[in-house]
Parts: sequence; C-alpha cells; structure tokens
Amino acid sequence: MRGPGAQAPGPSQVTAPVARAWAVTAATAAVRVPALNAESDAWIVRGWADVAVGCLALDRLRPGGPGLSGSALSGSGLSGSGLSGSGFGGPGSAGSAVSGAFDGLDEVVRTVGVLSGGQHAARLRLLRRFAGPVPRWYPDARPVTGFIRRVRGIVWRAADLVAGFGELLLSTAVALPRNAPCPLGSARQLAWGVRYRPSPSDAHVTLCLPVSRRLARRTWMCLPGLAGPGTAIVAVPSTASALEQQIWRGIHEGAHLDHLASLARQGPLAPSPGEFGAGLMIAESYAMAVEILAAVECVLAGEGHAVWQLGAGLIERATRLPGGTHPTAELADLPTLAEVYLLGPIEILAGGAAAAALPDELISSLRDRWWAACAAYPPAAAFGSAAAHLIGKFTRP
Repeated sequence: MRGPGAQAPGPSQVTAPVARAWAVTAATAAVRVPALNAESDAWIVRGWADVAVGCLALDRLRPGGPGLSGSALSGSGLSGSGLSGSGFGGPGSAGSAVSGAFDGLDEVVRTVGVLSGGQHAARLRLLRRFAGPVPRWYPDARPVTGFIRRVRGIVWRAADLVAGFGELLLSTAVALPRNAPCPLGSARQLAWGVRYRPSPSDAHVTLCLPVSRRLARRTWMCLPGLAGPGTAIVAVPSTASALEQQIWRGIHEGAHLDHLASLARQGPLAPSPGEFGAGLMIAESYAMAVEILAAVECVLAGEGHAVWQLGAGLIERATRLPGGTHPTAELADLPTLAEVYLLGPIEILAGGAAAAALPDELISSLRDRWWAACAAYPPAAAFGSAAAHLIGKFTRP
C-alpha cells in the first residue's frame, strides 16, 4: 500500500539470511536501554516483543513467506498454537519464520538471558508462538524483580502542565464544529494528518498482520527490502474508536514515520536508531510535541472533534504515570519511558536537550510552526512560556 500522496515503492522479497541479520541487529539494539535493574529487564523484553512484530512483517517479505491478511485472530491475539490459521508455516518448513527473522531473535534472547519480563514477556511469548513452540530460554511472564525507581518530581510538574493544557483543549472544543471522523483505514488517517505534521514524509509501506493491537504495540519501523527510507507501518485490528484511531495513526504514528524518514536521509539503516532505547525516547518526545502542535492548529482550523481527542490524549498521558491517578499497567515497570511522553515534548518545544537530538530539518520546521501557532493562539504561548520556565530554558516566542 502506497503512502498518501506518494509514489512509495512496494516491498521486495527478503531472504531468510537478511531477515535473520535484521533481527539480530534489532534485538541487540533493544538491549541498550537507559534504565537499570528491573526496569532494564522490562524494557529489554518490551523491545524484543516489538522486534517480534517486525519478524512477522519480514516473514511476509521473504521468498516463500505467507501472504498475511489484516483479519483479527481470536482470543489472545492469535489462533490456537499461533500457527493455525495464521498463514505461517511450521518450524523448519520452507515457509517458517523461525528459519529467518525469529531465528535471529532467538539467538539474542538466549545470549542475553533475561529471566522474566512480566506482561512484556507474555506479549513476546504470544508473538513467538507464530513460529512454533517458544524456546525454553525465553523470559517468562513472572513480574520483573528488583528495584524500580519512582517518577521524578519535575515530571509530576510536567504532568500538571500537560494535563492543564489538555483540559483547556477540552473546554475549547465545545465551541468548535465537530466533523465526523475520517473513514477507517491507515492511508486515509495518515493523509488527514499530513496537514498537521510539520515534516510529513512522502513514502511508506503498509503491512497487514494477523495480530491484535494488544500484541502489536509499536507499529512503525524500518525494514530491509524496502526502497527509499525503508519505513513501514503495520496495520492491525483495533477496538479503539474511529476518532482515536484517526488521531493516533494520523498524528502520533505519522510523526514517527516522519522521524524515521528524516533519520534515513542521514544514512539508511534498518533498524533505525529511533526505534529502541535512548533513540526511542527522542522519537516519542518528537511525536508528542507534534501532537501538542496539532492540537493548537486544529483549534485554529476549527476541527473540534480532533481538538477534543488530542486534549483527552494529553490528559491520559499525564495521569497514567506509575503512581498517578490513572496508572496504566503497560508502563508500571517503565517509569523512564512513561516520563518521556510528558517531559520530552516540553523540552523540544522549549528548546531543551531533546530538541538538540533531532535532525535539523525536523526541529526547524516544528519550531517555525509552533511559534506561528503561539502567535495565533495565546494559550499556546502561555503553555510554551510555562514549559520553558519548567526546564529553565527561555527561548522565543
């Protein structure tokens, strides 16, 4: 499927050795996380589960790989043993995922030797079942053991700031026109979001996988066998509302594709440095900054439905912190990652450290659009001023 408004080349076939090499590199990158102790184990296993989603995508691209469909499989996100009805061959067969990408993932998991990974291990193991029985050395689903630090004080202040802006957006949306959400479909959702993303990329490949959204948490990635930037987005069934999907795919995940494409222009890599560890933190910081910008631009454009959903999304990120009013189980053992959805965009919009880690072309266009939005919508300027004060960085406007 071509990217919106682009001449995105389709995927070429990926051989099992190429798929294996990608998986080894990706799974090794997932080990390098900016965390310690139990949080490190949880984050590593979470990254491996994201690699497993890429393994499924690569299995489609290699010779003899299955033709994956976008249909949902029942229950836990896959059918039966993970092979029945999935379109994947059994272990050791010509169409087996384990002969390529999953074989590389298996090697890294065995070498690193993480014992348990809680909910992240449960997701990893379910995804691994697509390639046959889960190897005995895979981490089990017992909770990670050891010390996990508390959320920092500055992050709670960032949460208050972001939640307050989200509440303002909710009240503002009441007086704005509320158009119907765009039709479901990745291409249409991304096309809608182009006008609100400061550096929209013009090419990506969409791959449909037979897993639930609960299993495929991160759906954006760089893969071998794709021309241009090598960016891909995975389409999976979702139970979220049409409006939630429109904002999530069109703005947040679209911003991730834009970031990956920008990094690829500096030197094509698959996987991308923006997919794991410290690189992922910068990626999420950027995507959240684009969300905040999009919220203001949707106010100016009179898109009340989008303003409301973007405001609700900011409040959700601010209240889901471990120890917060509505903590989410997914991030209970990942305080560092949970924090970046709040402090990261504040640093970027205020010209802090996270902004310096972005490619010049991304931060330049984002800042220009943000300054223009602040000039046109005074509450955004007030938010930007408070953000700068929070991190001790004072920049225009």
